[in-house]
Amino acid sequence: MESTALSGARAQRRTWTSTRRSLAAVGLALGVATMLSACSLPAARPQASEPPAEPGISREAAAELLNAVPGLTLANVGSHISGLSTEAVVEVYVDDDASILAPEVLDYVLRVGWATEMPNEPSILGLTVRNNGTTLDLQPQAQELTGGANLESAEPFSAYLDAPADYLGDWPGAVPTPPAV
Repeated sequence: MESTALSGARAQRRTWTSTRRSLAAVGLALGVATMLSACSLPAARPQASEPPAEPGISREAAAELLNAVPGLTLANVGSHISGLSTEAVVEVYVDDDASILAPEVLDYVLRVGWATEMPNEPSILGLTVRNNGTTLDLQPQAQELTGGANLESAEPFSAYLDAPADYLGDWPGAVPTPPAV
C-alpha cells in the first residue's frame, strides 16, 4: 500500500511538473509572439488624398523662407533657455518699416518661427525687427493680429507672445504659405 501511495505521489508530482513546464512554454511562446508582432506591425500611412502636414523646419530653412520675403533680410531663428522656459527668438532686419507692418507678413514671420524645430517646445516667442539699428515696436500690431492672445510687454523685443500656442496652435507648426506682397 505504501508503494502505491508513493507511486501516486510521484505521478502527481510528475503531472504538476509537466503542467508547470507546459505553462512556462506557453508563456514564453506568447511573449515571443508579442515581441515579434510588435516589430512587424505596419506603420499607418497617410492616404493619397490627405497630404501630410509639414511641421518642423530647420533653422536654416526658416531663415531662407524669411529672407525670401521682399524687404526682409538677415533673418535668424534660434532659441534660448529663460529660467525653466524655452524661448523661440526670431530676428529680422528691414530697410523699410512697411515691409513688416502688413498683417500677413507679420503673421507669416511669427508662423515661420513657430514652425522651426528646436530642442524643446518653446513657451515664448519673441520677434525682433531692426531698421537702421533701431528695434521696431510691433507689439500693437501683434496684439491686433492675435486678438491680444497672452501678450506681455515687448521690451526688448518688437513683439512678444508669452503663450504662442494659443494663437499659433500645436508646435512645431505647419510651414506657412509665403504672403503675397
